[in-house]
Amino acid sequence: MKKICFIFCGGTVTMKRNKNGALMPFYEADDIFRFFPQLKDLADISVVKLANLDSSNIEPAFWSLLAKTINEKKNKFDGFVVTHGTDTMAYTASAISFALGNFPKPVVFTGAQKPMEDIPSDATNNLINATIIASKYAVGVAIVFGSKVLQGNRATKISESELDAFDSPMVPPLGDISLEPIVTVHANESTSRNGIFHPDFDPRIMVVQVTPGLSRFHLRAIATSNVRGLIFEAFGPGNMPNSLVPFLHEAGQSEIPIIILSQCRKGITRMQLYEVGRLALDAGVIAGGDMTVEAASTKLMWILSQTQNMGAIKEFFSKNIAGEVTL
Repeated sequence: MKKICFIFCGGTVTMKRNKNGALMPFYEADDIFRFFPQLKDLADISVVKLANLDSSNIEPAFWSLLAKTINEKKNKFDGFVVTHGTDTMAYTASAISFALGNFPKPVVFTGAQKPMEDIPSDATNNLINATIIASKYAVGVAIVFGSKVLQGNRATKISESELDAFDSPMVPPLGDISLEPIVTVHANESTSRNGIFHPDFDPRIMVVQVTPGLSRFHLRAIATSNVRGLIFEAFGPGNMPNSLVPFLHEAGQSEIPIIILSQCRKGITRMQLYEVGRLALDAGVIAGGDMTVEAASTKLMWILSQTQNMGAIKEFFSKNIAGEVTL
């Protein structure tokens, strides 16, 4: 059997309701096999416990720890399964795709919308399918959840309650899961093109959704608060209000990189289409293409941990590092 490393990070899959009915971390790593002993029929599984956290509490320092743990164990295992909460799973999967570089083995994230003790719980199928995928398929860094196998840095959480909690709006799934389970993984052309193992992230960024009336004066306060990078979720194909263009120029002069994404779920930044987008481009912003906010934010943190040079940041961000963007 293939050797699979289960890395235990917590999430709903490990939770239990407290006296108030709220879910909180409860079960430990070995409890997974008490609930699901059939997992050991699928692979030779070893467990590493990194944390037992609600994923709302996962921070960039933990991504570094996770990346280092996976990299240190890459020669001992055929694949990795990471149990993780759904709220920030797409952020962590994106971050790990940048940190690991040309990693040769599958790293599969999964979790559950319902705890292990609930009947029924989606934890059963998700953990089994994640183990099968990590044992058999070269999917890179992926999320296996519900009926889908998704590229990690293209995925986003779309529902807080549906069992298909994730989707990849801009690219097809890597695979689909049916009964038995039957898994058909599509050709993965998005494996990491970056050869660098770099597990560090600079968390000093902010993501701002553009709304009518957003004040550049409020943005100036943000820009003077030790923020090293900004991401704007703009209108349509990357349109920014004219009232914010002076701030974009000021940020550029202050060496603060600004990434522009579309706030549309299936949006792509085509900023040359409208004058309001072109003016923002002329101010020196960086178009984020069809990246998810999870991929763009973790990519920017990853780049900022390596360089503070504006030219280098722009050049680095505009590259397809790990299949996260369509150029």
